[in-house]
Amino acid sequence: MIVLLPLMLLTAPSARAATPEITSTAEQSATATPKEKAQNASEMVAEVDAAVTTVTKLLESAKAEKTKNQEMIKCLEDKLPQLKTIQEIAGRSNTAMKTHMAGGDMATADREYRQLAVLFGRAKELLAAAQQCVKSTQGESGKTASSISGGTEGTVDSIDEYIDVVIPPIDTPS
Repeated sequence: MIVLLPLMLLTAPSARAATPEITSTAEQSATATPKEKAQNASEMVAEVDAAVTTVTKLLESAKAEKTKNQEMIKCLEDKLPQLKTIQEIAGRSNTAMKTHMAGGDMATADREYRQLAVLFGRAKELLAAAQQCVKSTQGESGKTASSISGGTEGTVDSIDEYIDVVIPPIDTPS
């Protein structure tokens, strides 16, 4: 029984699925060439930059609305500084990684690459949380009302429905 518990924890779906991109990026780093690592690192930094831009625009939009949703604004204001910090550290890690690669210090370059992968995963989580801030507060404004009129018992002459539901836009990859 004692031996099975650690095995169950290692094979638990939540433990494996928690950070799939980070794991795959770390696994790829073992077989990737320095050129591929540099390309992947640049793409990760670009995606972190895009996440900061997206959350900044969401916050600006929320503040510009006539009926300001304070809950959404606060939620987005909590996420943006964290993303900006990740953006700054990711930029430094990318630069350090490339510097170490150029100097032939592949062990330190790999460490910087793995750090960048972790930062990238965290940035994706924060972006998803920021998008959830918007989605969860948009859905609150919807309302539905229905009325059935006329007819004899068991039949309906007309159904009048009034539906005022806010449907959030479909997310498009940036």
